[in-house]
Amino acid sequence: MSRIITVDPVTRIEGHLRMQVEVENGKVVNAWTAGTLYRGLESILRGRKAEDAVLITQRACGVCPVPYATAGSKAIEDAYGIEIPENARALRNVIQAFQFLCSHILHFYHLVALDYVDVTAVAQYKGNDAELLDLKSLIAAGDTAPFTPRWDGDFRLPTDINITATKHYIDAVHMYQRLGEALSLLGGKFPHVVSIVPGGITVKATPTLVTELIGYAKEVKDFIDTKYVPDVLAVAPYYQDYGSIGVGPGNFLAYGGFLGADRDPYNTILPRGVIFGGDINNVQEFDPAGITEHVAYSYYEDGNPKHPSVGETKPNFTGVPEDPRSGDKYSWLKAPRLNGKPMEVGPLARMLVRQDAGLLDLAAKLKIGPSVLARLAARALEAQLIANNLPAMIGEIVPDGKVSCAQYKPTSGHGAGFDEAPRGAIAHWIEAEGGRIANYQMIIPTTWNAGPRDIMGQPGPYEQALIGTPVKNPEQPVELVRIIRSYDPCIACAVHVVDLEKEKIAAKFQVGC
Repeated sequence: MSRIITVDPVTRIEGHLRMQVEVENGKVVNAWTAGTLYRGLESILRGRKAEDAVLITQRACGVCPVPYATAGSKAIEDAYGIEIPENARALRNVIQAFQFLCSHILHFYHLVALDYVDVTAVAQYKGNDAELLDLKSLIAAGDTAPFTPRWDGDFRLPTDINITATKHYIDAVHMYQRLGEALSLLGGKFPHVVSIVPGGITVKATPTLVTELIGYAKEVKDFIDTKYVPDVLAVAPYYQDYGSIGVGPGNFLAYGGFLGADRDPYNTILPRGVIFGGDINNVQEFDPAGITEHVAYSYYEDGNPKHPSVGETKPNFTGVPEDPRSGDKYSWLKAPRLNGKPMEVGPLARMLVRQDAGLLDLAAKLKIGPSVLARLAARALEAQLIANNLPAMIGEIVPDGKVSCAQYKPTSGHGAGFDEAPRGAIAHWIEAEGGRIANYQMIIPTTWNAGPRDIMGQPGPYEQALIGTPVKNPEQPVELVRIIRSYDPCIACAVHVVDLEKEKIAAKFQVGC
């Protein structure tokens, strides 16, 4: 006999995600993941100046707003036929690099590590590190926030690794602050930068700024080389079964990030490409014409799948199904597909498209495939790759060089802006009429990963990753949240507007860990 397990909301992610699975004989046989708030930014943008999209879309999320600014600017530049100067390209690459590193470090230490690291092991600490001693005293007093609440089972690490990883959790807070400083210097402020604009970037690349950026780059590279990557490698052997859990659809998509001087998205640090059917050694070219968005199981008015360039945002909330097996609509996320197939995006997709030797060698050594462990490893190794290339990116900046194009006249046109965010492929599509937005559509990474079923009934990537997972304790299904968190969800990016005018309870939820 089967039963439905509901975790709502899934915690230690960005935003609100409801996860429901059907478990039979101790294994997940079906799954549904739902974004529980409405994304209204596309509707908000209608009629506004095209340039407003660069600022407004960043409000989707404060964790990684920079890719929204770049994707939005690229869409407008495509619509208006604008070419940005080389210095602007270099500066955009550098701010994106710091954004990636900031987000990746946050994810591992502050969102996902607590699924594997038992911080209460610090109670056995006998050293003289002041911060660990402070934490030890808090544990003794029973004050374990922000490390709790959490489920208590399946901690496998030795005491010394638990203590080291906990110390690095604290160090990562300081590193996050330092990276925020670098992002503020480049963005005017952070989060929600103001320096990235259609036509380039407004920050002045002074010699002093370049020197400061070099210092931040050295600091973060040292953290990644001596703490982040070693911690992931230290944890992995104790959770090797997660090298075959949370596989997903086996289809991977990357738009390409960190454009070089030739502006070729296939010739970049993180190149463009797609992989289908789990054939990870067969990287194919990406055709944006193959993208469609489905709404059969999403809270929008029914219609045939549409390319986002002609997409619609017509909300139609039909209620939360009492039983997820009912076949009713259940999520505010749309269901993007490429050539009709659900695609995984993010660090694992990018590193596989890149055919990264470090990741492939590590996977062979640990005998793991696309999985929870592979996502954690890919994110750490990608951070190391970016940190290694960051000095060269900074070296492309010409101090006091030109950072924006000549003044342009807002006009009419269609444009698309493709980029990579820390969590995966991001793209914006704009239709402008006389400099005003007639239509605007976004597909962000978590929409690709967390979207629901499509018109053909195909589950989304999260849902496919959950199906087949063994669950030891239905009351504390830690296996399931580990799968979800390995993707680094940002439901706040995918859905983020709620109507507060109607004083009515839409649904009541049971909070899980």
